Amino acid sequence: MNIITYNHLLGSRAINQNILQQLTTSLEETPIQIAKGCASNLRKTIGRLIQLQGWSGKVKIDRSKEITITSMKNNIGLCIQTGNVGRFYADILKLQSLYLNEKIEAGIYILPTKYSANIMGDNLVNFERFVEELDLYKKIITVPLFVIGIEN
Repeated sequence: MNIITYNHLLGSRAINQNILQQLTTSLEETPIQIAKGCASNLRKTIGRLIQLQGWSGKVKIDRSKEITITSMKNNIGLCIQTGNVGRFYADILKLQSLYLNEKIEAGIYILPTKYSANIMGDNLVNFERFVEELDLYKKIITVPLFVIGIEN
């Protein structure tokens, strides 16, 4: 699979380079077919991939709530989003909250590119829009993020 990346507030510098290298290399080496309706399988495939690298399962934002992010490793939060475009706002807030509460030092966000999202279905989250909105809200979203867009 091909990937493109974006650094929000020096995200790649805030994350251990070995973690980033292992993740990006394994994503590039994983054959994934982007097709209509593949969102769930794509998410599961990436989920298995990160678990093999020692990432946790779902992590609660707060003990008293059932609100979660996809995973954590070494104080780095990770979200995988392949669904509706409106869901990425919740993910940003979750990562920002963890960052402000000093539970993470940075985050990684994995999502399809616009090209892939258009193949997968309608109104799906995409890398280009996510990056554009991160830039728009850079004074509000202060968590350093490394964003990975995926396509085949």
